[in-house]
Amino acid sequence: MTIGNWLKNREFDSTHAVEFKKEQNWQHITWSDYIDRIIAASLFLKKQGLGKKDHIGLMSATRWEWAALDMAILGSQAVTVPMYPNLSDDDLSFIINQSDIKILIVEEKDQLKQIDRIKKSFLKKVKIIELDEINFEAEFTAGQRVLFFKSCASLKEKDRATIVYTSGTTGQPKGAVLLHEAIVSEVVESFDLFGIKPSFKSLTFLPFAHVLGRIEHWGSCYKGYTIAYAESIEKIKPNLLEVKPDFLMAVPRIFEKVYSGIMNQVETQPVKQQVFSTALGLAKEVIQLRLTKQPIPWTLLLKYEAFSKLAFAPIHKAFGGKLKFAISGGAPLSPQIADFFACCGINILEGYGLTETCAAVCVNQLMDNQPGTVGRPIGDVKIKFADDGEILIKSKKCFVEYYKNPEATAASLQDGYFLTGDIGVLTNRGFLKITDRKKDLIKTAGGKYVAPQKLEGLMKQDPLVSQVLIHGDKKKFISALVSIDEAQIKQWANTQQINYDDVDELYENPALKLRLQKHIQTVNANLASFEAVKKFEIVRDPWTAENGSLTQSLKVKRKFIEQKYADLIKEMYE
Repeated sequence: MTIGNWLKNREFDSTHAVEFKKEQNWQHITWSDYIDRIIAASLFLKKQGLGKKDHIGLMSATRWEWAALDMAILGSQAVTVPMYPNLSDDDLSFIINQSDIKILIVEEKDQLKQIDRIKKSFLKKVKIIELDEINFEAEFTAGQRVLFFKSCASLKEKDRATIVYTSGTTGQPKGAVLLHEAIVSEVVESFDLFGIKPSFKSLTFLPFAHVLGRIEHWGSCYKGYTIAYAESIEKIKPNLLEVKPDFLMAVPRIFEKVYSGIMNQVETQPVKQQVFSTALGLAKEVIQLRLTKQPIPWTLLLKYEAFSKLAFAPIHKAFGGKLKFAISGGAPLSPQIADFFACCGINILEGYGLTETCAAVCVNQLMDNQPGTVGRPIGDVKIKFADDGEILIKSKKCFVEYYKNPEATAASLQDGYFLTGDIGVLTNRGFLKITDRKKDLIKTAGGKYVAPQKLEGLMKQDPLVSQVLIHGDKKKFISALVSIDEAQIKQWANTQQINYDDVDELYENPALKLRLQKHIQTVNANLASFEAVKKFEIVRDPWTAENGSLTQSLKVKRKFIEQKYADLIKEMYE
C-alpha cells in the first residue's frame, strides 16, 4: 500500500475533503475536485522541471494548497522538504543548501524578500515559485490523470518521501529522511486505533512543516474525513465554534492556553469558582469509581450530572460541542491538565513520537487511556531502554538517516534502534511514561538529578504563567525564569482592581511576585527538597518561535534563553 491507493479510493468521492474560510464564508472542496487540484499541481510542477526523486521545498503556513502540493509532489515520485515560514536567515540558507532542493515554493512576498536577501549564500541555483502562480483548477486530459495514478501506483515502500528538518532546541537543524513505508505504517496503524469515520471533521492549525501536523492531512487521505483549516492560531476560538470538529490534534501549549483562559474566568467570579470546584470534585469521584469498576451511587451520579451541566457545558461548547477526543503530542502534557479536561468530559489522548519516528509510536486510546503516560506502543513498534533509561525505538516508522549527516545518523541509530534522547519507563500495564529529555536533565551540585520539564509543567498551571525555564545544573538549588506576557498581566490587574499608569508598574508590583510565590510554594509542597524552586525572576519579554525563544512546536530553547538572561540567572545565585 502507498499514498496512491488512498488517493485512488477517493477519486470519485463527492463528500468534503477540505473546508476553509474565504471572505468571511466557509468554502469546501469535494474529494473528487481536490484530487483534480492535486493532479493539476503535479502537472504545473512538471512544467517547471519537476522530475522523479527531485527535492521540492515548501515554505508556507498551513493551508489546503500546502497539503495538495505535498500529495502532488509525493505522487510524482519526488521528495517534499517542508520549511517553516518564519525560519531565520541562517536556518533557511542552511536547509536550502543542505537539502539539495531544485524548486522552492513560497507563500508570501516577505519570503521572497528573505530569499533575495540570502540568495548569495546558495550553493546552487534554486527555482523560486510563488504559491499564487500555481493554477490548481487548470484543465488536463484523461490520459494525464491516468499517468498520475500510474506514477502513484509505481511508488515503492523504500522510496524516499520527505526530508523533515528538526526544530531542535540546540544546534543546526537535521533533516530526517522518511520513506513511504514510514508514512503508511504511521498513518494506518495510528488512525485505525481511533475509529475515525469519513463523516468526521477535524480543525487543523498545526504547522505542516511539523510532522505531527502533516499526519493530519495524510490521515484524511487514508480515512476520507474532512479537514477544516483554521484561519490562524489567533482565530482558533471562533473557528472551533463554526467548524464543530469531531476531533483535534494539537500540542500541549494549546490545551494549556485553554486551561488558563478557563481558570482566569473562574477566578474572577466567586460563585462560579464554587460551582466549578464542586463539579471537579464530583467528577474525580465518578472517574475513580469507573476506573476501579465500582458501582456509582445514584445520589452521586445525580449531583455529578447537575453540576457538570452548570460548570462544564460552556467548555464543551467552546470546543464546538461535538468533540469526541483530542490528541496531544509534540511535547509533554501536564498530567494535571489532562486530569482537569478528563473531569470536564474532554478526552485528551496523549501520544509520543518524534520527527524521526514520523510522529506517534505510542498513544493512549479512548477505551485504554492512562493519564500521565503516553500510551502503549502501536503497530510494529518495539521499545527497549538503555542502562540510563533512554528510550530506544525500532519500527518501520523510523527515519533511515539524517540527510548528508552520517555522524549524526551513526550517533542516533544503534542495532536498528533509534536513540530518542528521552528518558522513560513502562508502567505495570505496559504504558510508556516519559520522565524527561536526557540532555535536559539537571544535575545539581549535590549530585541529584532534576527533570525540568516536570517542574515547568507544574508551574504553567498558574494562568498567569506563559512560559518557564527551570535552571540549576551544577548549582546548589533550582531556580526559575517566568515569562508573563502583557495581555495576561493586564487581565490580572483588572481582576485585582489594581490601578496603574504604565504596564511596567505591574511587573514590579509586589502583589504579582506574592501571587507567583504562593503558587510555587504549592508546587514545591509535592516535590522532593532538591527539586523545589528556591528562587525565581519574572521576565516581561514574550517567548515565541518568531524571536527564537521557542521551537516551532513551542518548546523552550534552553540554551538560547539561558544565554539571553545569563545576567539575571547569575543574580539569583549570588
